[in-house]
Amino acid sequence: MTEVAPRRRGRPKKDAAPAPDDRVLAEALHEFAVHGYQGVSVRDLNRALGVSHNLLHQRFGSKEGVWYAAVDWGFGSLVAELTRADDATADPESRLRAMIRIFVSFSARNPDLQRLINSETGQASARLDYLIDTFVRPVLDVFTPLYSELVRSGRLREVPVHTFYYLITSGGGAPFGHNAMTQRLFGDAPFTAAEIERHARAVADLLIDGLRHPGA
Repeated sequence: MTEVAPRRRGRPKKDAAPAPDDRVLAEALHEFAVHGYQGVSVRDLNRALGVSHNLLHQRFGSKEGVWYAAVDWGFGSLVAELTRADDATADPESRLRAMIRIFVSFSARNPDLQRLINSETGQASARLDYLIDTFVRPVLDVFTPLYSELVRSGRLREVPVHTFYYLITSGGGAPFGHNAMTQRLFGDAPFTAAEIERHARAVADLLIDGLRHPGA
């Protein structure tokens, strides 16, 4: 699986400011995920971070620049983790199971990623294009051939790829993207490390074993 190098878009030149730290980008990602792009201002971000009013302008140039930097930081980490764990020499089913488990586990530890996706995918925009082209499609381009190979070999039954994709991404990550509801219904148990791992394995097993072709 080839690691994706996110495009630099809407950000300052390298010599314009020192590299931002994780706290700045994590807080920015959280604000955009919770309030949506239109609901956040650079002033809001500065206030949330407790920094001077011109810090983010100096580092990123604009709210758009902050958004792209935060997205690169958050989604780039997800793609990097999927990339590191993928063994191109392994059996397609093992690779697919691993991708599902890692995606779900990462989503549980980083729920703002799903929240941000939810806020951006309702309408077309340059930001959505960036998310899809830089992070989503490269992963889908690895995932889809693995699933197709298992269908061709008769090991899995065929369902629409988009069905499989959304059951993983929206279904698998739902308890953590909707954490307030999950806590109201089930308490804090789903958020323990052991339960996250159990949930990730259950999602992979239910999807793959549920599609296993009779007699395979």
